[in-house]
Amino acid sequence: MKDYRDYPTQLNKDQLYAADKEIIISDLMAAHSKKVYLLAYSYVKDHGIAEDVAQEVFIKCYRHLDKYRGEASITSWIYRITVNTSKDFLRKNKFMNFIDLRHFFDGFMSSESSEETYLKQNRKEEMLQTIFKLPIKYREILVLYYFHEQKIDEIANSLKINANTVRTRLVRGRDKLKQKFYFVERK
Repeated sequence: MKDYRDYPTQLNKDQLYAADKEIIISDLMAAHSKKVYLLAYSYVKDHGIAEDVAQEVFIKCYRHLDKYRGEASITSWIYRITVNTSKDFLRKNKFMNFIDLRHFFDGFMSSESSEETYLKQNRKEEMLQTIFKLPIKYREILVLYYFHEQKIDEIANSLKINANTVRTRLVRGRDKLKQKFYFVERK
């Protein structure tokens, strides 16, 4: 199986432009669609809208593939488009940030029925609910760092902010998460 993490940065610009756009976008969608959807969902907090945003992201990738400069990984470029598209949606529609994560996890729940599996999944759900209640500047850093496994420099590049700002927000986001999660557990 191909490793799509940095595809097509493995190609030089001439090869990229000579390659079939449809094949490249198809490969990128196969490799990144779930993460793009989850990143969009972390902003818009609605399944249908997150799907629309993800679709719009890949349409933009297709239209602007020739503008990809290769200065950063293709993953960072796609995440930047996802973040911008999500923020544009929120600005245009003045979307309210309410969430019901129970439905989000229906597709991800394991078919195992053991009590331990249920408790682990319940704890994960509580953790994600807590993450989604954080201010966006901390939430986006935590999502990119932990769920998308991006490095500090990649996050800084994706969000167009200083790497030290990413580190600060990561520490503060973790602290806020610990405080809020501790409070959720104590209820």
